Amino acid sequence: MKKFLLTVIISISVFALSAQTTLDTAKNFTVKDTYGNTIELFDILDAGQMVVIDFFSTN
Repeated sequence: MKKFLLTVIISISVFALSAQTTLDTAKNFTVKDTYGNTIELFDILDAGQMVVIDFFSTN
């Protein structure tokens, strides 16, 4: 039982510490909204606003 718990704890720790990407800084990018307006990420961040990106899709 002790070996099993130790294995579970180590497994959770390894998965919790790994990231999907190695990026540690934001990259600037440009997108167009539904009204055709061009939006740049850094313009919003420089204004002190928060950015939430929703990667929602349906198949």
